Amino acid sequence: MSETRDALLAFGVCFAILYGFSCFNKSSQESAPEAPVEQCVVAEEAPKLSRHDALQLDPRIHINNENITGSINLKGARIDDLSLTKYKKTTAPDSSGVEIFSPSENLCYASVTWRSGGGEDKIELPSESTVWTVVAGGASELTPSTPVELTWTNASGLTFSRTFTLDNDYLISIHDKITNKTGADIKIAPSCEIIRDTSEQKGGTSVHEGGIGYFDEDLEEIRFEKLKKGKRLDVSASDGWCGFTDKYWLTSFVIKSPSKVSIFGKDMQHCCVNGSLAIVKNGAELEVINKLFAGAKVLKCLDSYRQTQAIKKFDLAVDFGWLYFATKPLFYVLQFLHSSLGNLALAILVLTILSKLLLFPMASASQRSMMKLKDLQPKIALLKQRYSNDKLKLQEELLALYKKEKINPMSGFLPLLIQMPIFFCLYKVFSINIEMRHAPLGFWISDLSAPDPTSLFNLFGLIPWTVPSFLQIGVLPLLMGGTMILQQRFSPQPADPAQAKMMYIMPLVFLFMFSSFPAGLVLYWMISNILSIFQQIYINKTITHTNKSKA
Repeated sequence: MSETRDALLAFGVCFAILYGFSCFNKSSQESAPEAPVEQCVVAEEAPKLSRHDALQLDPRIHINNENITGSINLKGARIDDLSLTKYKKTTAPDSSGVEIFSPSENLCYASVTWRSGGGEDKIELPSESTVWTVVAGGASELTPSTPVELTWTNASGLTFSRTFTLDNDYLISIHDKITNKTGADIKIAPSCEIIRDTSEQKGGTSVHEGGIGYFDEDLEEIRFEKLKKGKRLDVSASDGWCGFTDKYWLTSFVIKSPSKVSIFGKDMQHCCVNGSLAIVKNGAELEVINKLFAGAKVLKCLDSYRQTQAIKKFDLAVDFGWLYFATKPLFYVLQFLHSSLGNLALAILVLTILSKLLLFPMASASQRSMMKLKDLQPKIALLKQRYSNDKLKLQEELLALYKKEKINPMSGFLPLLIQMPIFFCLYKVFSINIEMRHAPLGFWISDLSAPDPTSLFNLFGLIPWTVPSFLQIGVLPLLMGGTMILQQRFSPQPADPAQAKMMYIMPLVFLFMFSSFPAGLVLYWMISNILSIFQQIYINKTITHTNKSKA
C-alpha cells in the first residue's frame, strides 16, 4: 500500500539520520603531493622524560594570567609548558588543569625559528638547541602587565631580540627584532611551528580533531587519522590562521604575511608556517611579529579576536558543522540562557520550551490531520474495496480524498521530520559547547557533554562488570524512552497498521541510539516528549470541544 511504503520510507530516513549523523563531519579538503611545497625545519625528537624532570632540565620563564599557567623554555625559546587553570582534566575535585603544551609525555610545543637563504647567505641562526638569555633588568615572569625580552647574538654580530607579550586570555605575541652588524647583507625568514605527539590520540569523534586552518578565504581540515596514514596539507596563504584542534582546545599561529604552510606527520604531527625570505642589509634591522593562540575554544573569545586582532573566521575553529548558519545562533541562545539563569539544565529546559512553542503550529496541524485521517478510515476502506484490482485508480482516488479533506497521510511522522534540523543543530551545540563540558545535572550525571555513565545491563553499577559500549543504556535514556511510549499513548494512533507497528518500535530504536548521545541532548529530548504529552492533551481537548460545538 502507498501509506505503508511512505511510512517505511519515512521511518528509514529517520533511522538513517539518527544513526549516521553522530559521525557526520564537514568534508575536509586534503591533498597528498609527492613533495612538500617547502620543507620545514623538523626538530629532533628528544628522549621522553617525566614532566617534573623535563621542567627541571633547562632554565625557564614562568607564564601566568587568569586563564593559563606554564613556562617558556629558554633552550630554543619555545613554549612547551602550558596548562589551563579554569578547565580540569576530569570532574574529580583535585584534578589538574588541561595541558595544552607539554615538554614530556604527550609532547606538544610551539616555537619560532629562522632559516637563511642558503648558499653564500648561510649563517648561524638560533635553533632548537640555542639557549637564549633574559635581557638584564627585564621581567622574569610573563604576565599581561610584564612582557619578557630575550636575546641571542651569533659570532658574526647578528643579534636576535625576542619579546613575548601575553593578553588576559590565550594569545601570546612573539616580537622578533634582528639587528645585522655582520658587515654583509643577509637573507632570512621566520618559521613558526607547532609539534604534537599524537601516538596516543584517539579518533572517531563527530567533531573535527586534527590539522585546521583558514587560508585567505578557505577553511582546510585534515583529521589526525588521515595524518597518521601519511596524508598532508600544503597550501600558500597571506592571511588566516592554522594549527591543531581538539574538541575543545586549539593551538594556532596567525598568518599575516605571504607564507607556505605544511601540516604533516604520523605520530609526531607538524604544522609549519614558513614566511618569505627578507633581505636585511648590513647595519639595518628587521622586525617580525608572530601571534600564537593556545587555549580553550571559547566562542566569545574567538569572536573577540576576530574583531580586535583581525583574525579572519576564527570562530570556524569551533566545529559548527554544515548547518553553521543555524548552529551558531542556537549556540549563542543556549549561552545566553545559561548566563541569565545560572544553571545549564534549566537553560536546556527553557530552550526546549522555546523550540516547542516555535513548532507548535506545525505539530498542532499534524495532530489534527492524523485525527481526521482516522475518521476517514471507513471511506478509505470502501475505496480500497471498490478499486482492489486497479492500484493506479485507487491512488488517484485516495489523493483526491486527501486533497478534499486537507489531510497529509504522512502527518504522523511530520513532527519528527520537522525536528531533525533542530536536532542536528542541538547535537552539534551540545557536542562543542565548552560550557557543557563537566557541567553537572545532579544525581548521577556529572557531565552533560558525556553519555549517561550508568547501564541497565550491570544493574546501574551494582554488578562489577564493564558493559560494552552498545549496551551502555543508562537511566536517562530509559526515562527518555519511557516518555516516548507515554507520548504515543496520548497521540492519535496511525490508521495504517504498518505505521502503527513502526511507531511502537521507534522508542526502542531511539533508546539504543540516544544512549551514546550527550546527556544534555537526551535531557532535551525527554523534556520535549513531556511537553508534547501536555501539548497533545491540550489539542485533544480543543478538538473535542470544537466537535461538541458543531454538534
